[in-house]
Amino acid sequence: MSKKVNVAVIGAGLAGLACAKELQKNKIDFHIFESTDGVGGRVRSDYVDGFTLDRGFQLYNPSYSEGKRLLDYQSLDLKPFCPGVAIRDGKRLRIVVDPFRDKSFRLRLIKDLPGNPLSQLGLVSYFLKYLITSDAQIATTKDISALESLTKSGVKGSLLEKLFRPFLQGVFLESELVTSRKFLDVVLKTFLRGTPSVPAQGMQEISNQLSKTINKDNISLNTKVIKIEGNKIFTQDEVVEANKIVVATDPSTAISWLNLEKKKMNTVTTWYFKADQSVSSLIDAKPILFVDGQKSGPLTNAVVMSNAAPSYAPAGEVLVSTSAISPHENSDLSSVKKHLSHIFGVNTQTWELIKEYKIKEALPAMTPPYSLISSNQITNDLFVAGDHRATSSIQGALLSGTNAATLVKVSLGL
Repeated sequence: MSKKVNVAVIGAGLAGLACAKELQKNKIDFHIFESTDGVGGRVRSDYVDGFTLDRGFQLYNPSYSEGKRLLDYQSLDLKPFCPGVAIRDGKRLRIVVDPFRDKSFRLRLIKDLPGNPLSQLGLVSYFLKYLITSDAQIATTKDISALESLTKSGVKGSLLEKLFRPFLQGVFLESELVTSRKFLDVVLKTFLRGTPSVPAQGMQEISNQLSKTINKDNISLNTKVIKIEGNKIFTQDEVVEANKIVVATDPSTAISWLNLEKKKMNTVTTWYFKADQSVSSLIDAKPILFVDGQKSGPLTNAVVMSNAAPSYAPAGEVLVSTSAISPHENSDLSSVKKHLSHIFGVNTQTWELIKEYKIKEALPAMTPPYSLISSNQITNDLFVAGDHRATSSIQGALLSGTNAATLVKVSLGL
């Protein structure tokens, strides 16, 4: 059994959906082949007993330029988190929040910010520098690791170890801060411009919104592509001939099929707990990310999700999300609860585990020297899209998908 399509898009993750939307905008016929039972790739949510569980703790930054262009923020009903972190430092809880966007803890900032005045001055100068640096300038600067970039700027000592490392390891999904300083600078810039949020009904709503304008007949779910040969793709049921092919699969599959430079994939495990009210009332019930400034357990961060988005939990219930990266992603439940008890300063023994997500390939590593945008064209008829071709972020996936579609358009002579 075989059929013909103009453009075959393999994968209905964010990159594949963004590619399809751009093709549709330019009236280019396409068909998406997705191996799973739904759209979204790594940005999906499950709904269990009234709780909304994103598949791995994820946030969306509304300052993403491609997101602004493609998404309807009002419909997403974005629920913001506090623009900062709560740092568990032994028995002390430090609250470090951007004083310009949240005045609640402005008076605590001076005494709660870790580090000496010299390292704090380095932090201010670092932030000020990248507020006025364009993305193009960031992309062309000499690349070094995030750790080297921070320490060279004077961000070191307890400021680095209690604030930046605990916070950034949750963003990069690696603790050594070997990630490209280019991505660090982009992250800091977007953080200053927008407040990380979640859609009221879960991260899945981003994927759903991207797909809702795509004709359902143009998407084949539960259709695994086994291989590509020339202008043919082979699924478990048929051979499809295509004028153009866009590989928007997971990074490892795309890299394997197209013989691209290999990338390490960072891993993460996220646990969701039905908690009690004691944790929801901490810090005036503010939706703030908690980290451990002394690394006294396996967890990278924790947050009361229902404080940010009450719709994530049934009325009167409390949802807590916590995550761990390598080498702690396989931690047992007792050690997770013990560390949560320390981070939040409450008893967690009665908390009920709702679900655990082990995500072996959560984010492509971005080690220097790194190019913030890599070519989306392999041959005249073969293209690739995904966050592994740009930044390891939702913005990177969306932008890569759009860029791939634009190149397809040019190759078709349109």
